[in-house]
Amino acid sequence: MKKIYTSLFLTGSLLAAQSQIIISEVDPNGSSSATTYKQDWFELKNLGSSTVSLVGWKMDDSSDSFSTAVALTGVTSIAAGQSVVFVEDTGSSSDTTLNATFETAWFGSSVPTGFTIGNYGGSGVGLSSSSDAVNIFDSSGNAVTGVTFGSTTVGHTLDNAAGLSGAISQLSAVGVNNAFLSFNGVETGSPGDITPAPEPTTLALAGLGLAAVFGFRRNRKA
Repeated sequence: MKKIYTSLFLTGSLLAAQSQIIISEVDPNGSSSATTYKQDWFELKNLGSSTVSLVGWKMDDSSDSFSTAVALTGVTSIAAGQSVVFVEDTGSSSDTTLNATFETAWFGSSVPTGFTIGNYGGSGVGLSSSSDAVNIFDSSGNAVTGVTFGSTTVGHTLDNAAGLSGAISQLSAVGVNNAFLSFNGVETGSPGDITPAPEPTTLALAGLGLAAVFGFRRNRKA
């Protein structure tokens, strides 16, 4: 029975760590002709107090299936409090060139210290500006988080600093959740820089899981 309790605790801790991750921003209009990088993107944010491994993680759009999901590349972990932007790579240029173009479009030559960017790409994951979704899976195929959205507005990203799952619709606005007008003046958003509402830390969640395990053991003995 000890092995079962240990397994349950470790599983609970892992799920708690993953529950820290939110999709904090989505830009299904990044591929519009208005941008210079011409690719869609989304952002993950770690609300917790510990680093989460992204090795083997994948994303899918509205088909919401691990079997058709594509790999998140270029970033292997996301630290506590960190935001990571993932830009779609359609193969039209190298990741290095694409990411540099993205950074210049948003920040000019003043890329914020610590700004982190990765990529994703493959068949069937291009985001539609009329209706689509972003769904994130861990390396075992477990759903971590996901958002859906309807028709969006060119020039504004979708702001999900609140960490909602399911339907999102709030457009980024200058001065709200650190959103700003891009360096090239065609988009408003906050890539790599949001301030979401605080969530329970991993340590607290793990402690609750441990308390539940010991409570269950005491009840069994009684």
